Amino acid sequence: MLPLKMKLALMSSQISWGGGEQFLWSLGNGLIEHGHSILWVCDETSPLHHRILNAGFHCCGVTGRIPTPQALLRMRTHLSKHGTQLIHANDSHSLMWGSLAMIGKLGIKRVGVKHTAFPIRSAVRYNWMLDAVVCVSNAVREVCIQGGVAERKTYVIHGGLEPPQLERWVERFWACEHLGIDHRTPLFCAVGSLIPCKGYERLVEAAHHLRWHMPEFCVVICGEGKSRPELEQLIRKYDLQKQVRLLGFQERPERWICAADAFVHPSLSEGLSLVTIQAQMIGTPVIATEVGGLKEVLYSPETGEILGWPIHGNDPATLADLMKLSIENTPQRHAVVRAAKKSAMERFVVEQMVDRFESLYLQMLSGRKPAQTAPHIEKEASKMKPALQCIKNAPLRNSG
Repeated sequence: MLPLKMKLALMSSQISWGGGEQFLWSLGNGLIEHGHSILWVCDETSPLHHRILNAGFHCCGVTGRIPTPQALLRMRTHLSKHGTQLIHANDSHSLMWGSLAMIGKLGIKRVGVKHTAFPIRSAVRYNWMLDAVVCVSNAVREVCIQGGVAERKTYVIHGGLEPPQLERWVERFWACEHLGIDHRTPLFCAVGSLIPCKGYERLVEAAHHLRWHMPEFCVVICGEGKSRPELEQLIRKYDLQKQVRLLGFQERPERWICAADAFVHPSLSEGLSLVTIQAQMIGTPVIATEVGGLKEVLYSPETGEILGWPIHGNDPATLADLMKLSIENTPQRHAVVRAAKKSAMERFVVEQMVDRFESLYLQMLSGRKPAQTAPHIEKEASKMKPALQCIKNAPLRNSG
């Protein structure tokens, strides 16, 4: 008989808020609504930890991506008391947390999620530490298989979102008042961490080209990260302080997406991009690169119908042309936006994502032979050798 009500541990080591954290937060809330018992494990300094505490959920806080032996023992105690049946690791560091904290406990299933399309550095941890590798897109699955991850362990479950409930005219006037611009000024929005792979340098350069064809416009970038100084320098170089605004981290970036005439996502690598899907759900035209899982967002898998304005190549002038094209009031623009919204609402809703994860978890807990323990675990965690003996010697209580 299947364990219909499961005891699950959801883990994340990230200290910032991004698509992966939104993915985990939505999944956890959906599983709780389905009646499953969730133990959250995350960094104590992260926005995710604050959300969990504010919601009154049970959480084991950890500090640092490489936890101390004491922290691992505390984690082991929390997992054991909870009676955790399955660990869901949302990133590679949390995968190591779960593997070390519960080393020797073969009955606990382990699921890892691969959110990015970056190449696999080591397939060892995926093949030996996990029972299943969930990829957020077919493109990510291909990267995993090419990197040496066993194909039989890989599954594709797209991320899901709750459709935002927003009024465009309300958000438009709010955003324009905040920026000090006229509500008729063309407004473009980008959302994501300020890191090189997001391609925001190209967006700033596109704004430089756009200025010579459009007298008034504004580009806002919602997000924070290590590339901020370089972006600020580039904005000053082209004297775009009025046209390009770095807004920093935003609690509700969907308000800016709704207010914008078009959403721009010039990423150089992307596993899926929930924020792009969110823009489609809202009904904001999407301009994005055809990289990784974004292809699955920009084209209909059934008909091949185009669902946005794909960026081809790296030419900023071409991106500027697409930005102009995307805000033109034409029947084609409206048709693309309608098709994109319909596709996003059918393929990327939270309930669908939760159901698929739930089905996978139940399948794994229904009697599948436990995965063998690999000797590579200690090699992978060489920096944490002092913790291993402590964990091995610690008693298990109520571990199910």
